[in-house]
Amino acid sequence: MTTTLLVLAATMGNRYGGLKIPEGIGPNGETVLDYSIYDAVQAGFNKVIFVISRFFEEEFKEKIASKYAGMVDVEYVYQDVDLVPEEKRNPKRTHLWGSAQAVLMGEGVIKEPFGVINAVNFYQRESFELLYTHLQHLRAEENRHILISYRLGNVVPESGGANRGICEIDDEGMLISVTDRPGVERISGYPMYLDELNKWVQLDEDAPVSMNMWGFAPSIFPHIRKDFEAFVNRSGRDLKAFFTIPDFINGMIAQGDGKVMTHETQAVWMGVVSPDDKIQTILKINELIRNGHYPARLFNG
Repeated sequence: MTTTLLVLAATMGNRYGGLKIPEGIGPNGETVLDYSIYDAVQAGFNKVIFVISRFFEEEFKEKIASKYAGMVDVEYVYQDVDLVPEEKRNPKRTHLWGSAQAVLMGEGVIKEPFGVINAVNFYQRESFELLYTHLQHLRAEENRHILISYRLGNVVPESGGANRGICEIDDEGMLISVTDRPGVERISGYPMYLDELNKWVQLDEDAPVSMNMWGFAPSIFPHIRKDFEAFVNRSGRDLKAFFTIPDFINGMIAQGDGKVMTHETQAVWMGVVSPDDKIQTILKINELIRNGHYPARLFNG
């Protein structure tokens, strides 16, 4: 049985600057993406589809994806600005259309329930195991999907701020909505963000958070396509408009087109948002290697 992971990686570069090679955090230069692919395969995923841009396709295949050869089946789909007709978009637009449109790029090649992650997040093994387990219970035709939610206190950077999608969940664990809170950071030890009045607002340490780790049945694709077409007709010429997964999911739930069951992971986020974050991440990786969680070298060669 095929269990597919769709990796959103098109924002790792652009048509002008080419591919941005991720920073190494492992002892042999392993990146956050390397650890994600390794964890996903260990959890049971046997196919990875990368959403990339054709502008850095060859460089991505040579410098990043070549490491996974023989470890997992790899395919590619492509996300670029010019997939939207010229008459419906601003000719000055260079930014991609958003994470929900990136998922839509998998429509032609994915026929089974599948996972979705961002290429730049460190999700940890137990989260992939949780996602894999619950994907096995999804049926391809049903409008029921999965979110692996994190605890806010486990995903606040060591220093500086980061956007976090705060989830509202009902008593049965079903997702009601995701609200993006920009610049969440610790102030006097508490997770906080600046509201529209420029005042610090404290958030609940235990609040569930989306880190864009989803499990979708392929029935999601017609809904994304319909909503993306509406988005383009409405906002295609707005340079600051993006079609994101949280926005799409909020609309899907509100319209009654699908449901999302949440499953909480106790995993702790690691990232390279700042130099302090990178140092802490390297230290944690080394500790996981010492404890036997990872080999010292993830890939041969």
